[in-house]
Amino acid sequence: MKRYIILITLMLLSMQVLADIHPASGEYGFKFLNIPTSPVSTALGSRGAHSEHNSHAWLLQPAAIGSSSRVKNFNFTHQFWLGESAYNSFGYVSANRKAHTALAVRNLNYGKIESRDESGQFLGYYEPMDMAVTANHSRRFGTGLYLGANLTVAYEKLDTASALALATDLGISYLPMIKDSKLSFAVRNLGFSGKMENERISMPLSFELDFSKGFEIKEQYLALEAALVKPVDDYILYNIAAELELIDIFVLRGGYRVNGDWKGLTAGIGLNISNFEIDYGFARNGKGAGDVHNIGIGYHF
Repeated sequence: MKRYIILITLMLLSMQVLADIHPASGEYGFKFLNIPTSPVSTALGSRGAHSEHNSHAWLLQPAAIGSSSRVKNFNFTHQFWLGESAYNSFGYVSANRKAHTALAVRNLNYGKIESRDESGQFLGYYEPMDMAVTANHSRRFGTGLYLGANLTVAYEKLDTASALALATDLGISYLPMIKDSKLSFAVRNLGFSGKMENERISMPLSFELDFSKGFEIKEQYLALEAALVKPVDDYILYNIAAELELIDIFVLRGGYRVNGDWKGLTAGIGLNISNFEIDYGFARNGKGAGDVHNIGIGYHF
């Protein structure tokens, strides 16, 4: 137990060291890698790293905690906001008590954007896009310790310029002695990119700490979650969320992003019918970015 306390302390210190990095400290690309794909995440304040209903939780926390029984899952999500922008993902998960393996393909399409020269003359339209393929594997060590890693190949295209990137995410999850609680830490987007128009793009490094606690209330189950996220180009962001399983087939979700450019309320629902899981997530955004609507469907077998 002592070694785990020391490890978590070091995690917190690493976040504190980076806490004073100013948002304008550098230029970063491939930021779409930090946009949650799952409607469960959208509803839970952009996190949901510990939600048992979040098939994409491993994209936030690579040290995914395996299911108590063997589970396989195919899933698809579609997220849209601000005009023609759309974020789609396809995923596959295979998990059991000892290991977790997953694969996801993500695609962010911005729609058509006008292209103009320096004088403002209209030249036509172009369609920027981002794409990533991510693979995951995590394993349990002992009774309550999980270690995991993701490997991502990403592609970013603007008008006539494009670049490739290779990145990894590293995570650790721990089940404390407190009943139905989880604690995890992840470092995401460690890697490098090729050059775009003779300039190399910096990866959007992020340090992320999550804690959750579950409660059984009159045969219903309530999960509370809190998260601290430190992007390399922003201050520490705080998120809180709650997920309530009312009956076996229905789940209510809500969250609040306490600060940052995207602060505000989030909400959503989940419906489990036979082997199918249908989810919806909503997030209200400020600064004219448009509200986010995210829908997803998964099939378990």
